[in-house]
Amino acid sequence: MRRTDVSPTTITPIPPRVATRIPQSFHDLADCPPVAALTTVMPDGQPQTTAVWCNFDGTHVLVNCMRGFRKERNMRRNPRVTLLCYDPREPLRSLEVRGRVVEMTEVGAGEHLNQLSLRYTANRPISATAYRLSSRLRRRLSCAGSCRRTSSRSMLVMNVEIPTSHRDLLTRALPGVLTTMLPDGQPQSSLVWLDYDGECVCVNTTRQRQKGKNMQRNPKVSLLVVDPDDTGRYLQIRGEAELLEERALDHLERLTRKYTRYPSFYGCIYPLEQQFRETRLICRIHANAITCDAIHH
Repeated sequence: MRRTDVSPTTITPIPPRVATRIPQSFHDLADCPPVAALTTVMPDGQPQTTAVWCNFDGTHVLVNCMRGFRKERNMRRNPRVTLLCYDPREPLRSLEVRGRVVEMTEVGAGEHLNQLSLRYTANRPISATAYRLSSRLRRRLSCAGSCRRTSSRSMLVMNVEIPTSHRDLLTRALPGVLTTMLPDGQPQSSLVWLDYDGECVCVNTTRQRQKGKNMQRNPKVSLLVVDPDDTGRYLQIRGEAELLEERALDHLERLTRKYTRYPSFYGCIYPLEQQFRETRLICRIHANAITCDAIHH
């Protein structure tokens, strides 16, 4: 790999509404976390989320990527990014860094990639071949979709079939990284529970939460699910969210039983009275592009 082929990216947190320093107690999640989900913004405003390698130099989070890749082109055009770092086996603890790319340089990029490779592959095997092939695979899968009109909106969306090789990532009790778009154009990522209804991936939120507000204003979303047993195996869905209130509470209860030992969300995980302060939503994601690692596909 030539040094001109790689490009380390520096991300600094955005002031002033969020902390400008990563807390000491979360430095481990910024420095080579098991999963780092980087979201960039496509030219049409669609968030794109990919699993990346990253580390923390004490001030900035550093991400290494190839020149010419979609996320690299996105960052050169629009520096607003979000990075969500977490351990799939401990999803209740996560770190979200929303910020701007302050520098992209080829100087030292090869050495930086080698350092990341040594640290990441010492604990888990990951093949870079998957990243080379995934964009070609995404284009092929995108063409397999069909257009339909959603019940809640007048525009058409593309439904792309989720490959059978990766559907287990949606049926197992694995956390997903859902990214929505804030009003100012900044992507926002959070860990969510999810399931698959045979056509769409579904998540559950409320009209009052930020991601719910984001999707009501802008339905463009992305969802990334990573296999905790092999973090080189992943599925990314880009599409639009259809929001439904009907049977949303029943859906939440099913997710609660899937992901926890509790029979009910309200009264067991959240206070019972909170149920009457918020409106639950089912968010059905109609995929218009799917990316999965080519190694396992």
